[in-house]
Amino acid sequence: MKTTFQESIEALYGLERRRDKLGLDGTRALLASLGDPQSEWASVHVAGTNGKGSVCALIERVLRAANVCTGLFTSPHLVDFRERIRVDGEWADEVRLARRLALIQKMKDGQGRTFFEVCTALAFDDFAARGVEWGVVEVGLGGRLDCTTVLEPTLTVITSVGLDHTELLGDTLEQVAAEKAGIVKPEVPLVSAIEEPAAARVIEKAAAGCDAPLVLATERAAVVLQTAGPGGLRFAAAAEPWGTLELETGFRGRHQLENARTALAALSALAESGVEIPADAVREGFAEARWPGRLEPCPAEPRLWWDGAHNADGFRALARAWREDLGFEPPAAVVLALSRDKDALAIARVVKEFVPAARLLVTRSRNERAMPAEDLARCASTAGLAPEAAPDVRRALEAALAGGGGQVLLAGSLFAVGEAMEAWGGAPGEWL
Repeated sequence: MKTTFQESIEALYGLERRRDKLGLDGTRALLASLGDPQSEWASVHVAGTNGKGSVCALIERVLRAANVCTGLFTSPHLVDFRERIRVDGEWADEVRLARRLALIQKMKDGQGRTFFEVCTALAFDDFAARGVEWGVVEVGLGGRLDCTTVLEPTLTVITSVGLDHTELLGDTLEQVAAEKAGIVKPEVPLVSAIEEPAAARVIEKAAAGCDAPLVLATERAAVVLQTAGPGGLRFAAAAEPWGTLELETGFRGRHQLENARTALAALSALAESGVEIPADAVREGFAEARWPGRLEPCPAEPRLWWDGAHNADGFRALARAWREDLGFEPPAAVVLALSRDKDALAIARVVKEFVPAARLLVTRSRNERAMPAEDLARCASTAGLAPEAAPDVRRALEAALAGGGGQVLLAGSLFAVGEAMEAWGGAPGEWL
């Protein structure tokens, strides 16, 4: 990207996510000044602790296969800001983004806006300009106070509830569920994949309070795993109006089966509402969907794998997928980088269970929210590991790869995965 646009975005990106920065009023005012572009397209709004990006990618790709002009808004980006804003799989045009960003910064309602508010406005504005019919929008943080919750969607989806961002969302599953349930809208169907009883009750109560029809993913769609391996998943799925389908996806790890079921339940709910989604579009969409940075190998260095797991639940799913689905021996080395708001000790304990004998290198990404390597090392030591600290992601990976044979796994931060992509290749690119 041109330096001027990159510098403008990075200046906004430096703003911290704090509770006093969360809210919808600023976003609503900014969007109103832009002519409320979000009113020009229908939307699916997706929240959840883990899996929401995968679910968004699957829903969008199936709708695209059904000849719908789609928008996909996700976060964070891995290498290029424009990855966040895609229409029919193509990222946003830099020249237009720079022009619209300059306009926003001159507006009265654009003053003092956070990165996330501006990013949301740029995405919604771009969708309207490029003729999007259906936007699939991922919640950035929580739900109740997230900028994207200004939407009036046709369908809402909640994928999962776990302990993450506890300083903002609460330290119990019920509190986190209440924040996620903030996306529920009056009389708008909600697809929920939450099975934990206490959290599920919170979601059920929120739906009932809004007269929102509650669609349980486990009841709307059934999936049966057939094979799981380095190439992805094959599975049988059943949902109305398609009956039983044989599906495959390049997403790796059986935890993605739950995301596939949630996406299928959401698509079923859309079909029930009148959206035309042929069975062939479901097959094509699932087979062609991509979600870079999630349990995939580096194209230039086959020993290096990376994954965006960033909380204890995500690491447990990663560990199981590595052993049972990919069939790999434990990695020879693990490179770990986390953001400051993560439960480093809980994650380190999962790493200890997963690879007790592996070499552990701890580092930090360039992101200003990154946890210092020294702090991460202390947590890893408390968990019984013997960490080595490295000053940055590239040097941590170089040291891990130079340590002999065996695979190297990078995890803990999508920001770190993006930096690895910059160094070794594998960035998402202009098309998804």
